[in-house]
Order: sequence, then C-alpha cells, then structure tokens
Amino acid sequence: MQYNTFQTVIMERLEHDIPDPKRISIQQVSKNNGIVLDGLTIMENDCNISPTLYLNYYYDSYNHGISFNDVYQSLLSDYHRHKPSQKIDPSFFTDFDNIRDKIAMKLIHYERNKELLEKVPHIRFLDLAIVFYCLISMDFTTGNATILIHHSHLKNWNITTTELFQIAKDNTQKILPEKLYDMNDVIYELSGRLTHPDPTVSRPSPYPMFVLTNETNLFGATCLLYKDLLKHFSEESQTDFYILPSSIHEVILVPTLENDCYGELSDMVREVNDSQLMDDEILSTHAYYYSRRKNEITM
Repeated sequence: MQYNTFQTVIMERLEHDIPDPKRISIQQVSKNNGIVLDGLTIMENDCNISPTLYLNYYYDSYNHGISFNDVYQSLLSDYHRHKPSQKIDPSFFTDFDNIRDKIAMKLIHYERNKELLEKVPHIRFLDLAIVFYCLISMDFTTGNATILIHHSHLKNWNITTTELFQIAKDNTQKILPEKLYDMNDVIYELSGRLTHPDPTVSRPSPYPMFVLTNETNLFGATCLLYKDLLKHFSEESQTDFYILPSSIHEVILVPTLENDCYGELSDMVREVNDSQLMDDEILSTHAYYYSRRKNEITM
C-alpha cells in the first residue's frame, strides 16, 4: 500500500469509528532538525485540543511487516490514551502571568534548525541552541503537552529573550529535576530479568557511563545547563568527563580517568544517531568535554 493510500484508508476508518461531532485533519508539522511530518489530529465534540499522531511512523511500522489492522488499532489506542479530557482556554496563553511558571528550555542543534531559529527566541550554546517552550501539562500516563515559544509571543508579553532565558533557567530545574544513574546498573538489571541472558545485553560498557536526563525524560539533555550540576558530579567523581549527546532527551557522562577516547566516543554518538534514533531526536554528532578546573563544556 502506497503512503497516500495509507493516509486515505486511515481517514476513512477514523470517520467510521470516531463518533460525531468530530473534526479529523492531517497537517504538515515542522519538527526538530528540519524534519517535516504528517500530523493527524482528532477533535471530538467541542474540544479544541488534540494529541498529534504522526502518520509517517505508523506507515514505517506497516512497511516493516505489521499488518494494517494492527497499525490502525495501535493508532486508535494511542489517540484514546492521550486525548485530553477537557478544553483549553486559549486566552490563558496571552497573559504572561498565567504561564510564567510553566516556561522551560530545551537544547537543539543550531545548524540543523536554522530555519526554525529565525522564528523563535534562542540563545547560542556551542554548536547548539537553547529554545523555549511552555509546558502546559505534565502527565506521566498520557504524556506531556508543550507549546514552542515564538518571537510573536515575546512581543505580546513585552519581554526580552534575556528575560525569558532567566525565567526558563529558574523554572526548568524545578519542574523537570535531573535524574542521574549508572548505565551499567541498568544493563545488569536487564540481564537479570532475562530467562536466558543474552551476553550482548549483559556485557558492561568498557567505560563507566552515567545517564543524565530529567524525571520525565522530556528534553533531558537540557540538564547540562542546570546550575552546578556538572560541577558537583565532577567533584564527586574527582575527574573531568566526556559528554555524549545520546538524544535531545538525555546525555551520557563518561569520566575521563586519564583516557583520551574522544574520537572513539564521537564515533559511538554517530553510530547511535544512525541506528537507534529518529531524525528529530538527534542532538549532535560528536562528544563534548567538561573541564573540572574551568567548570565549562567545550567541543
């Protein structure tokens, strides 16, 4: 089944299965790294908000051998699991006092998002950019709802990018606190759960590795910017460390331990990007270095 036919059949099935009144539409959505996807939205009754279901990913599942009916049922299940229970008053976003404590920041790649960065306030950070969003809901069951902040929002709120950055720095560390854990502990735990342990799973990393993200795993790479977090980690480990940008949602900290493995670790980052990540989840293509003496990150 070709992609256009796939979209048509999905729409026909939804028109039949979702009760009226409803509005079902497909629109192109610009994602991170310049990726454009086909976003399906379903608004039942008089609801004015809907989860966005990206048909490209469901079509990939279909092309990988999952039956159309199973793919459709998965899409329908995802919609029902994430659909909002009530309307959102759009006026809440016009008054900055309403959303001030919901402003947060995230890291994206600078060069891959140049077109987007023309439209949104941002701060340059090495070869990355800090951009800002409003976290309008945070639910561990149904997921998180966010709105990317554009220049037009700042104009309406009468604030500057510098002011926005300070607010986001203060907020993000509070509402999305960091989570740091030893990757080898996770590997051993996973291996212990297997009835027939797979040696490729149970084999520890040749380097000590610590995963850094936040409690929701949403844009967790931003934890790199949290005040004194890297400084405290380096003081506890008594070493400098490499930073592997494993995705926009997490990074991996690798203590140097006198080893110069920057090239090998950068190769690892690129391999993960190519084999494990969707294109819009890629943060960067190389490792970074944190100096304990200078208390700074370099490329």
